[in-house]
Amino acid sequence: MYDYICETPAVLHRILDNRTEIVREFVEYYKEKSIDQIYLLGSGTSYHAGLNAKRYLEEILQKKVFPMYPTQFHRYEKVFNKNTLVIGISQGGQSLSTVEGLDSAKKQGLFTAAVSENPTALIFRHADTQTRICVDNEQCGAKTKGFAGSTLTIEIMLTELALAKGEISEATAQMYYQRMIRVIDNLDNIIHAADNWYESIREDFLPAKRIIVVGYDNNYGSILEGALKILETVRQGVTGYDIEEFFHGIYNSITEDSYLFYLASEGDYKPRTEKLIEILGEWTPHNYLIGSPDGIQQNSDRYCLTDFTEDPLFSCWEYIIPLQIVSCRAAADLGRNPDIPKDPNFHARIGSKELDGVRDHYEK
Repeated sequence: MYDYICETPAVLHRILDNRTEIVREFVEYYKEKSIDQIYLLGSGTSYHAGLNAKRYLEEILQKKVFPMYPTQFHRYEKVFNKNTLVIGISQGGQSLSTVEGLDSAKKQGLFTAAVSENPTALIFRHADTQTRICVDNEQCGAKTKGFAGSTLTIEIMLTELALAKGEISEATAQMYYQRMIRVIDNLDNIIHAADNWYESIREDFLPAKRIIVVGYDNNYGSILEGALKILETVRQGVTGYDIEEFFHGIYNSITEDSYLFYLASEGDYKPRTEKLIEILGEWTPHNYLIGSPDGIQQNSDRYCLTDFTEDPLFSCWEYIIPLQIVSCRAAADLGRNPDIPKDPNFHARIGSKELDGVRDHYEK
């Protein structure tokens, strides 16, 4: 898992460098079709990748984008606009709920596309187009490089389509791609800083039984993904909240046995995050802030302070890294192997995935 985290910058560069070929089928199929809105369907890490892509896609496309769990789309969503594109995301490609979501879209006469790392993905047989997430197979249950890779793949698909349709200029696309590259080039620095930070909180964190991740703005997908990563690896109770949602009642549950991570990206909520830590510090000593040092009034050796690029669209790739490092290294220190699910036959027993015998049983 740690190796995959460290591979993230390289795989993101590779996706960007090869974007034309990666998205060729998708662009050719849809460049003459009218698309008014987009649904991003996925579970777990794939859903969180869609959440992180939403803000960028809506900014560049000027169209509504709806990240959604496939089951909710299949069972409850009634789409009346036939110019709707439904993208099913599954890194392992075998999610039966994503298949149901894509089939439901087809029955409504909507456009469909499937995105997966698996070249023989089941979801590829249930969509109009197939796009690979070029991160290579992660033979570990808790996905890391695939999270950012999924987000970037969705983003380049729709950016390159907008270019082909003449909806954006080459200069506009290149401006966003350069911003992406700036963030990707900073990820090695974040990994190094997160490693050192983990050593400083290790003894304090390892006894944790109740953990909360809090943040805001475009980090919401990373908040939920960070909570999921800790759940999958450390295997203790973890929840993730938008900070405003946390203000509305969740704070009542904080005790001295609560451990909180704060994704404190630049913005008007950053000073309020420090104020929240000041208040909650009266109730629990286990407060871990992650962010840039700028604007921080009260430093602590429990803070992960380093130079994030603070890009409002793409720093979500940076802010997930410290939580991935905690998930990986704490699991190892606790003697838990994140490569091995608690029940390797769980998905077969519950009927949630069609397993292909090659991919691990934990794929999202």
